[in-house]
Amino acid sequence: MTARTEDTSTMSAECALAHQPGYGKLHQECRQTRDIPLPHGRGILLIPRCTCSHHRYASPK
Repeated sequence: MTARTEDTSTMSAECALAHQPGYGKLHQECRQTRDIPLPHGRGILLIPRCTCSHHRYASPK
């Protein structure tokens, strides 16, 4: 069995777990599809969007 090399540290919890065998359907549960800025934070993010390649916005054009 080969270990996954994809970095899951910038993904939502759902997508990080979805990379494990048997949990693939969890990608559809991810709700971190956009950046949420900190109010009055001058560009600081409260919650960054998920960087998982399974999201439509992450697909190469």
